[in-house]
Amino acid sequence: MASTVEQIAGWASELDAASVPRRVSELCAAQRRSIAAAIAVSAGDGPGRRVAAGVQSWAAPGPAPLVGGDRDQRVRVEDALYAAAALSVAQDYDDYLCFAHSGHTSVLVPWVLGHETAADDDGRLVAQVAANEIAARLGGACLIGPLNGQMWSFVHAAAASIASGLLLGLGARELAHALAIALSAVPRPLVPGFMAPDTKLLTASEPALLGLRAARLAAAGVTGPLDVLDHPRGFLWAFAYAPLPRLLGNLGTGWATTTLCVKPYPGCAYIDTSIDALEALGQIEAEAVAGVDVQAGMLTTAMDALSRGFTDGMPTPVTVNFSVPWSVAVHLVAGRLSPAEVTAGWLAAHHHELRALAGRVRLQHDWAATTRSAEAFARVLPPAVFAGVGPRRLASGLRRVRRTHPTAPLGFGGMMAIADLLRAAPRSARYTSGRAWDPHELETFSMTFPARLKVTFADGRSVEAEAAVPRGGCGSDVLPPAAAAARKYADWVGDAAAGGDWDLA
Repeated sequence: MASTVEQIAGWASELDAASVPRRVSELCAAQRRSIAAAIAVSAGDGPGRRVAAGVQSWAAPGPAPLVGGDRDQRVRVEDALYAAAALSVAQDYDDYLCFAHSGHTSVLVPWVLGHETAADDDGRLVAQVAANEIAARLGGACLIGPLNGQMWSFVHAAAASIASGLLLGLGARELAHALAIALSAVPRPLVPGFMAPDTKLLTASEPALLGLRAARLAAAGVTGPLDVLDHPRGFLWAFAYAPLPRLLGNLGTGWATTTLCVKPYPGCAYIDTSIDALEALGQIEAEAVAGVDVQAGMLTTAMDALSRGFTDGMPTPVTVNFSVPWSVAVHLVAGRLSPAEVTAGWLAAHHHELRALAGRVRLQHDWAATTRSAEAFARVLPPAVFAGVGPRRLASGLRRVRRTHPTAPLGFGGMMAIADLLRAAPRSARYTSGRAWDPHELETFSMTFPARLKVTFADGRSVEAEAAVPRGGCGSDVLPPAAAAARKYADWVGDAAAGGDWDLA
């Protein structure tokens, strides 16, 4: 029987543009616009400039443009990919699928490597789709593990190996070895390097480069461990406490790309609904605010708790990205939360008023919000996904997650309650299938991170608002992902890139 790696590579090698559903193709176009905007807003800011300067110091001549550097400079594909991936991560102004922030590689590898291979639009689309689908599945298989969200950086090694291999013309066998090589030595990001300093920008760059090199090595005949996803001490053993291998399947039937969410604000996705609620209240005079109370689910409160150890002093663009109080404070002071505010200069200039306001923002966990998120995610985590894991291993995995994230506001009992919700919710009659990545469930899936916000003024008055599905999120009826991407592109890229090397759209 073919290994999991071989099955994945076989599917990717046979994928063609005609097999890609129209909705998936349209969302890929939105993803390209989103990543273009993320790069554009970071190219002129301090961290992005520093990384671009570092890349420029070692870059060699080649066919691809160096974003963030001299606009006319052409460098090796490896150098261009490293810089572009860093800039796309910088302000957390990206997009994400269920279980993967894949755009940093699924968009950028076809764009950058396409300058070398002269791939046509169909070839780039197929590479982007394949990378998205595989990245989301790999992240999902490691859901119960030490990493989460953008720190699932291993998805970029896998995505880049597949996208690069397709663009380089590898066959199924070589493509399988490219993926195996990439997964056999992936880097693991550390919290201190991700939550505050410039090293956060390198989260996707290092694994993306690994994936590209893996494809080149496979093209030269280098082999990798084809059982890397099946071996008891393989990749899943290293990156998941309780692996969910069933989330690796159903390729080409259920399309993970349909879960695309485009961020309308710079920052972690878990802050979006808090800011959506604040936006719904209209313009607020920051000086009149006595306090802000935010109630949100476990994902938001755990993220914020983790960030607090990095936001005591002067906030940085990175620390603001993961803090509800600081993000709310920025919005109150500026009247918005946009890339223009999440820069070192703006934050330093407004530090004192931001600090005062952030100190008046209180974030509390709300079980109702956590339950709504769990019920929503049950569409992509049906009981069949947990079959074979076993209750003992699942409990052990959740216990290890709790030890890995000691700042999370819920104890082990709370984590087990979430697991029970995920396993029980699909038994409702409204669910038609227990398969992972079931097409019907994906069609009706909504990314759900409920938040309720109350602003109290110095005179005793108060106003409240709430939001559940983030604007730009999958399932949003306020601002769908494609509309959010179009707005981002118009606001931050515009005509400057049209028809040129920056034109990812």
